Amino acid sequence: MAAADALTRCLDRWQDWQLPIPLDGAPSLGSLMAQGSGHSVYEILSTPRLIGRLRHQSTRLTSQAFSQELMVWSLAAQAGLAPDIVFVDENEQVVICERAHTGVQPASGEALGTLCRQIHALPGVNHQLTLATDIEHYLKQLPAHLSDRWRAAMQRCNSEKALAKLEGDIHYLCHNDLTPDNLMTRGDNLVAIDWEYAAMGSRYFDVAIAGEALPDGERDSMMKQVFGDTLDTDLMAAGNQIATLVTALWQSCFAITAAQRPADWVEQTLSP
Repeated sequence: MAAADALTRCLDRWQDWQLPIPLDGAPSLGSLMAQGSGHSVYEILSTPRLIGRLRHQSTRLTSQAFSQELMVWSLAAQAGLAPDIVFVDENEQVVICERAHTGVQPASGEALGTLCRQIHALPGVNHQLTLATDIEHYLKQLPAHLSDRWRAAMQRCNSEKALAKLEGDIHYLCHNDLTPDNLMTRGDNLVAIDWEYAAMGSRYFDVAIAGEALPDGERDSMMKQVFGDTLDTDLMAAGNQIATLVTALWQSCFAITAAQRPADWVEQTLSP
């Protein structure tokens, strides 16, 4: 398959890989570990443990998405917040990186909040999160009847106002996709993978995305870790609304069976 071929070509260049201790022999390609809407992840049989990630479809609009991701990923790795990058093939958009551990237990709100806060403390970058543009892009990918229902749902919930609130917030570097599948552990600490959506934006959207899979009590703990006593409830409500909207629209485009219906999203958004 093309993915395996691209990774095999990267494995052939193993002597160029940047490791603290160079490999003492050629690695080999292991099994497919995971496949999402944009990437495939393969095990690489070597010591130390490594993985290879190949992009097979971009879910971002900008042609600079891969280089932007690598820049932020490198910043995060230097701070111990992401797996170390070992090798990159920019033409094939392949990354060989350290293999962190998948957590046995779901991340706690405190641990996830700590990771968010550490990411927000990283140096800023030049590219911004473009929520309104991304939402419009997703809407245009949908069948007309479904797109119309989503536009009506957004109008009913005044999503334009929520977007304006987030746009007017102070911007920090955010991961913007801290879902359970993108969290791993290194020692006692959480690290994040898949920095494709990382950009300057509102912390409230970032925290809302990260908290979608948490129970209420853990979500409260996460927010306290990030905001302390400075939590802005209006911005948090805006973050929650736009996070659930973006998730639902993304799923409608790339994971249809998991997608929320517009009417259900309206009910969730307007419920007290």
